[in-house]
Amino acid sequence: MASIVEPRVLGYEEARERVLDGVRPMPGEIVPLAEARGRALRESIRAPHPLPPFRNSSMDGYATRSDDLAGASRERPVELPVVEVLPAGRIASRALRAREAMRIMTGAALPEGADAVVPFEDSERIGGPGEGAPPGHPDPLERARFVRPMRPGENVREAGADLAAGDLALEEGRDLSPHDLALLAGLGVARLRVGPRPRAAIVSTGDELLPIEEPLRPGTIRDSNLPLLAALLEEAGCEVVSAVRVPDDPARVAARIREGLGEADVVLSIGGVSAGDFDPVKTGLGELSEIELWRVAMKPGRPQAFGRPGGRLFFGLPGNPASVACVFEALVRPALRRLQGFASLDRPRIRVRAAEAIESRAGRTDFVRAVLEQRSDAWWAAPAGAQISGHLTPQARAHALLIVPEPVTRLAPGDPADALVLRWPEPGPA
Repeated sequence: MASIVEPRVLGYEEARERVLDGVRPMPGEIVPLAEARGRALRESIRAPHPLPPFRNSSMDGYATRSDDLAGASRERPVELPVVEVLPAGRIASRALRAREAMRIMTGAALPEGADAVVPFEDSERIGGPGEGAPPGHPDPLERARFVRPMRPGENVREAGADLAAGDLALEEGRDLSPHDLALLAGLGVARLRVGPRPRAAIVSTGDELLPIEEPLRPGTIRDSNLPLLAALLEEAGCEVVSAVRVPDDPARVAARIREGLGEADVVLSIGGVSAGDFDPVKTGLGELSEIELWRVAMKPGRPQAFGRPGGRLFFGLPGNPASVACVFEALVRPALRRLQGFASLDRPRIRVRAAEAIESRAGRTDFVRAVLEQRSDAWWAAPAGAQISGHLTPQARAHALLIVPEPVTRLAPGDPADALVLRWPEPGPA
């Protein structure tokens, strides 16, 4: 196999283009509706019937003919006999005739002949046994008094007012929300085609790394990257099939990467791709074809590796926590989203203003971990702490990654910029 010696130098936009050009959506799979939340919809859904499927009442009250209530007032109320009671799920036994009313509950089908519903609070029940009457059988003496006129269609939900039969309900590529599932349930969609959950394997390298439960020893740190990356992958829709820590041994690292490529759709290594004397991924990748070492003009996250060995995706990430997080958001997450078939690949992108001066360097894209604050009609972004790639606290505080493009060397206070929203600050956007 050809050995990878010199890293390829490229800009961030070029790196993103090369990554996404190498990704094709995986075949979709059919799942029950209950398993579809957060998945990519892989088929457009059209309404098989109107929604609502029939005219129904939006209030508890009385189904009436609006013509019968013309001129009704408190001084000259209109009284009508109540001829039937309609709970939700019950269809009227006959049409509503002139000078009649039917007691109706929210969601019940409007009887033929009725065109308005008078809420109970705008009416008065006269006679009858009250709420204890059997459904559909009002007391023969029950009447209702109405003190105002009604417009045709008032408190009535028309058939198809939400969706007409054949309307596009949800478009392919959508990130399915709980509200989408409610819509699909209302349309009778019990099973649907969605993007699969890619299987992901993580290889964390470093002799200095300890499991989180072990006490520190001189020269060691706890491995924060492994749980970070596992959580980011799961949040992005992946199933993490393995997450292992490997010493700085190039042969063992290469062997574990090969194992990962055999069991997963995506393999990610952490650390060992820099220019140091003991970087095992950089050395071990010489045994693997179709993988390149990269030096990407972005901060943090310059040293990387990427390839598609055997049709799988491989990402070699730097070892510092900020670099892992930023490279994941900028390059890995979009690729995973495309793999699943999502139409939208990135986190929400908003326009912000710099709350303070932010220095950069021409020819490099900076991702600044930032906190957001909404002032009047604009979002303002300030660094969430020192932008040191080994620090964990700024990433935990950050609401967003503020993007300083390649040509820009400095953002002055008030300058506009784009930001990728990681989480909204409380209480969220207005």
